[in-house]
Amino acid sequence: MAGIVQGLTLLLSKIAALATWLGELAVAAFTAFWLMLTDVLVWSFDAFLGLAVTLVGSIDLGGLTAYTADWAGLPPSTIEAMQAVGLSSAVGIVAVAIGVRVLLQLIPFVRLGS
Repeated sequence: MAGIVQGLTLLLSKIAALATWLGELAVAAFTAFWLMLTDVLVWSFDAFLGLAVTLVGSIDLGGLTAYTADWAGLPPSTIEAMQAVGLSSAVGIVAVAIGVRVLLQLIPFVRLGS
């Protein structure tokens, strides 16, 4: 009788060890899947940002240098007055705000032209 109990105890311990191993295997598989999914998402986001960097880098800003001669033709007192009131900062802020507005309007379901 003791041999049967000992055999059942051994069998139950093997089943418990198998269940523990299967549980650890399931956790490891889920962890691997989760890491793979996050890597795919980060890879796609990185590819999108790389495309955005390429697009921004391809914009030709050479035409903006044509206006430097116009600024040089202004009298020094006018340039000093514009610098005193912060016109260059204000123009930069307005230009960035317009750019952000245009980018935000390209989001789907946002009305263009508002």
